[in-house]
Amino acid sequence: MMAVQRRIGYWLVELDRLINERFDEDLAAGELSRRHWQILHSLADGPQQADEVRAALDTFLRDPADWTDELTALLDRGLVVADVDLLALTDAGRAIHDAAWLRIGARRRQMADGISDEQFAETLRVLEKMAINMSGGPSAAPVRIS
Repeated sequence: MMAVQRRIGYWLVELDRLINERFDEDLAAGELSRRHWQILHSLADGPQQADEVRAALDTFLRDPADWTDELTALLDRGLVVADVDLLALTDAGRAIHDAAWLRIGARRRQMADGISDEQFAETLRVLEKMAINMSGGPSAAPVRIS
């Protein structure tokens, strides 16, 4: 019996599933959703304009109301403060972020175990190029059918 050779679509979907599953487990340990984490991490280097943080997360928000719900949850927990349109981490928010960052860092190291920095960088370049090609972006070659 011949083994089934998995193609790129399978590995992309499987890796995405595993990344989401494991990272959600790591974030749940700090009572964070993925969107909570993204907001906290966006503010880790300092205060940001709310509209800039939201714009960075637009791809991940399923519904426009999600932004308000996610941000309100962090404000209510005292992890983020808002001054007019400027968002910043509180001390509690910094502590939750830093603890989650340690768990996520360990998970990222696990994911890249046995992969050199050069291999990882090349993988990202190849995936980016594939995405550009499939999106019909400016550097995508036209599909020719003979």
